[in-house]
Amino acid sequence: MGKILLIVEGERTEKRLLNHFYQLYGIENMEIVPVKTNIYSFYNRLKKDFAHAKLSANKLDLDLIDLPLFLNSYLRLKGDKRLNEMDFIETILVFDFDPQDPGFSAQVLFDLMRHFSNSTEHGKLYLNYPMVESFKDLKTLEYGDFFDSTVKLAVLKEKIGSVNRYKREVDDHTCLKSMNDIDLSVGNALLGLHGQKMEHILSTGPADCEDRYFQLCTAQASKLKTEKQLWVINTCILHLYDEYGPLIKN
Repeated sequence: MGKILLIVEGERTEKRLLNHFYQLYGIENMEIVPVKTNIYSFYNRLKKDFAHAKLSANKLDLDLIDLPLFLNSYLRLKGDKRLNEMDFIETILVFDFDPQDPGFSAQVLFDLMRHFSNSTEHGKLYLNYPMVESFKDLKTLEYGDFFDSTVKLAVLKEKIGSVNRYKREVDDHTCLKSMNDIDLSVGNALLGLHGQKMEHILSTGPADCEDRYFQLCTAQASKLKTEKQLWVINTCILHLYDEYGPLIKN
């Protein structure tokens, strides 16, 4: 059975979270590869390494990008650790929206979302809003305030000591103090909450885009531009629905 390649932003939280969910649902055919950088730096590195694929100073011909080949070079993978695209039947990319980053560009995200829209072709990109910690930005697991919860850009830009204020606030009020708090019942509840919130957000705007995740990204970028805030929602765990829907629902 072919494997699924998961390219994730962080070495710690994203990897632990996804590993935990895969273990909960007894799924083993994946390989998680952290790139240890955010999506804007990742894109800039792609532009540097694939200079021949530039359409302009700020735009790449993404059709010319070979992700496993790039990762072998970028992460200096050697021997048995080298990635071979023939080993993978699907590719998933998981990054944060991170609007507080100096390199933030909604257009870059739109370009990447359009290209990485199919896991069995180029790969499928899932963005977390505002970042991966959104999975536990919950005071309870009840349906309620979470559907309308947002975070202000000013909060994302602020630090308390060396810690991002948003991360600190989430840690202070979350009902999930440890990854061990997420058993199968809680995992199902989290998938339900974030899945229904996505439905809630998309119901407020036009539904004229085939890719719901692209639609979500455009809605978030619009809210950020007009209101300086965005909805809190985690989509990296929702990829489980896309990949293993019947298994998860059972």
